[in-house]
Amino acid sequence: MSKIKMIQVVAITSFIILILLQVRLISSVYQIEQLEFLKNEKEGIKLNYEESIVNDKVYPGGQKIIDSILVPHYTELEQLYKKDRKLFDQRLKQLGVKVLLELKNKANFKVQFQQLIRKQKLDLAEYDYALFMDKLALTFDGKTYYSLFTISPKNREGLIEGNFDVVHPQHSVSAITVSLSSPNSNLVGFKLYVNKHNQAKNILMSIAPFLLLAISSILVIVFLFFVTMRNWMRQKKLNEISSDFFNHVTHEFKTPLTTIKVSTKNLRTDLEDNQWTGGYRSFDVINRQVQRLDKLINQALEVSSFDPQAAQFAKHFLITDLYNILLDLQVKWKNQAVISFRFDDNITTHCAYYDHFMLTTLITNLVENGLKHNVQEQKKVAVLVMQNSDKFLEIEIHDNGHGIKKSDRKRIYKKFQRGEQMTSTTGLGLGLYFVHKIIEVHKWKLNLESEIDKGTIFKITIPILK
Repeated sequence: MSKIKMIQVVAITSFIILILLQVRLISSVYQIEQLEFLKNEKEGIKLNYEESIVNDKVYPGGQKIIDSILVPHYTELEQLYKKDRKLFDQRLKQLGVKVLLELKNKANFKVQFQQLIRKQKLDLAEYDYALFMDKLALTFDGKTYYSLFTISPKNREGLIEGNFDVVHPQHSVSAITVSLSSPNSNLVGFKLYVNKHNQAKNILMSIAPFLLLAISSILVIVFLFFVTMRNWMRQKKLNEISSDFFNHVTHEFKTPLTTIKVSTKNLRTDLEDNQWTGGYRSFDVINRQVQRLDKLINQALEVSSFDPQAAQFAKHFLITDLYNILLDLQVKWKNQAVISFRFDDNITTHCAYYDHFMLTTLITNLVENGLKHNVQEQKKVAVLVMQNSDKFLEIEIHDNGHGIKKSDRKRIYKKFQRGEQMTSTTGLGLGLYFVHKIIEVHKWKLNLESEIDKGTIFKITIPILK
């Protein structure tokens, strides 16, 4: 599996897990809200309801209805129990059905429920109820009970009055089981359920901010992932194209470079044969530049994996190296620009720790950048070296070019990136990339000051080697 596919699989799996966790969290919040919904209202209704049926069952007058059916049959039932258990059970079921029917026929709990709601100062139109009877049993000795019926909340037969849709554990207001320990008595279990219309809608409205935040967060994460993946793949493709192009260009550089090397050797031989000493200075400049170009191309081939460990750090006289670097540049730009070099006399013996080739690349790129991107009639670059403190030297490279926009200052250090003002000149956009990398490798500091149409100043802070 490719790296991209693996990342996509991991990301999609993570998204699915995140969505499942969010669903579980929202579900838990919904359930908690259901339990808390109408909590205060239900407590008030429960209190008033239970007070209204003190010494009674199901609803006011319910005990009288139950007793009127069961009490006349206790003697008969007790005898049946002793003689024929099967017939006894059948008789109990018949009496149970009769009790339920009688309680339903004579129920008038709606009026009482309206009174309970009004006592709580609630809107009657918003509430619904269900009065449910789930157990009925009788005893002959006050100890052992014989069930006439036990009804599940899912069974509509237990509904005495009200709306069966309200019968749900979360809507329970009061659950009562009444029994006496005296002979020839009964046990009755009943419940009152109360609910507000559109409960689900009301709960969803209460958790709407949390719900919207969760959904928005997931959508934002998904959107950012796809945008990031798209940009990353696009950038990866561009990097591959740029790398292929750059490798091809540097490979093509090798052929003329080899020819220059051979020609330089032949030139030196001709100079020695003709004893033309004046040409040796130009020859040395060409030779140094060929060597530098050779190293630069080899380094450029590995620019995508710039390795700080490849730097060869050593102690150098900074002023001496800068003089030689700038001398080569003065020869190259002799008829096109003025390159000046100034430094404090007291720092000529100061040393610094750096890679000589990298310093050459650094200074050359900054100086030539100020000359290539310069439309002045007299192009100027001034290199100043001064000692800021006992520990640091500062190299300032001034040019009179057209400057660098603030919007370009961050991206000009990236590979193959150039400022808007530089689009009219040739180049691959690697000069300042190398500069930034070399500064990073040496752990120096680089500051940039620039003003449009007035020029640019690069300041490099270098530690002094004691």
